[in-house]
Amino acid sequence: MTGSRRLAALAIFIGVTLLLYASNPRVPDAYKHHVYVADAWLHGRTWVQGYPPHYHDWITVNGKIHSPFGPTPAILLVPFVWWWGTAFNQNVFSMGLAGLNAALCWLLLHDVGVGPRRAALGSLIFAFGTVNWYTAIIGTTWFLSHLCVELFLLLALREVFRRGRSVLVGAAFGFAILSRVNVGTAAPALVLLLIDRHTTKRGLGAFFDGNAFGRAVLFGVGLALVLGIEFGLNFIRFGKPFETGYGVAAQVYMANRTYGWYDWHYLPRHLYISIFRGWEWIDDFPFLKPSPEGLSILLTSPILLYAFLAPWRERTVRLLWLAVVLTAAALFPYFYQGWVQFGYRYLLDALPYGIILVALGLAEARRAAVTFLLEFSALSNALGVYWGEKLGW
Repeated sequence: MTGSRRLAALAIFIGVTLLLYASNPRVPDAYKHHVYVADAWLHGRTWVQGYPPHYHDWITVNGKIHSPFGPTPAILLVPFVWWWGTAFNQNVFSMGLAGLNAALCWLLLHDVGVGPRRAALGSLIFAFGTVNWYTAIIGTTWFLSHLCVELFLLLALREVFRRGRSVLVGAAFGFAILSRVNVGTAAPALVLLLIDRHTTKRGLGAFFDGNAFGRAVLFGVGLALVLGIEFGLNFIRFGKPFETGYGVAAQVYMANRTYGWYDWHYLPRHLYISIFRGWEWIDDFPFLKPSPEGLSILLTSPILLYAFLAPWRERTVRLLWLAVVLTAAALFPYFYQGWVQFGYRYLLDALPYGIILVALGLAEARRAAVTFLLEFSALSNALGVYWGEKLGW
């Protein structure tokens, strides 16, 4: 990477972070479970204490309070909590992380080879044309986990499109899983994409030769090394490596429910919220108000429709779509639609794949149409930021 590109990435990081801060300068610091987990580790504990009494989503095992959330956000927070303690503002951290993700997105799109114009446009869409904007300025426990997914998927994809070191791709993907475990369903697509980007063969045989096998094994090694962190924490806390805490949480969340964590009966609700849910009309300015249940992606980010124009004849495009579909397959049957949110936050778990498709789809796009859809998306998400602050979401 050239010096000028490093400087440009740094400028994007600083610029996006400052714009996010300007969007919510109060930086409210509500619900920072990950900070208390990091603090517990620094004090030699796996259980948390000293948190505000209104915090929910903890679990109790053998009289100790634990977090069921993936450990990646807490791992990243350790040096900051070591210095500032539990007073550290997690919201500020989320804004900085979102700025870093925007810079990584720009670098990734350069790695893909879409050119400087579409790389810049794609990064702008990523940062401010999706619910990433709202997620970054809220910065609570659940939203920070999404930003961590973005971070490590972007790192994994950068390695896929550059040197293709399989162990590093697997390790980065592992940390994405330790942010939100559901993203693990996209692993087959990512392995196939890794193989495809580093083979000279064009037929299906490229996925069945020694090179493909070796890459898959090394990907698995990197993934296993990182997942070992989760298994170790689970064993220390609960005596079972595969008990993340959600088995205990199910006793609360699933009580009196007809169906379990995952069931296709939840599919219509997800489809309605992610595709069809509209704004609520009000009499006063700005006349549109989002439902806390969510809002259609078509209304928050219509610019993402350009993903459908990515050239299907390219195997890379088909594999990226496979990653998107496999990610969605773990979300749409889930019992939860995302709690209080602007838009549909689960979009972010697939956004690093999707933004490449969008950038590829913009190749032959008309400037007027792109400008309109980008402005529409940015204004819609700005309105979401406004309401998120006003309503205290």
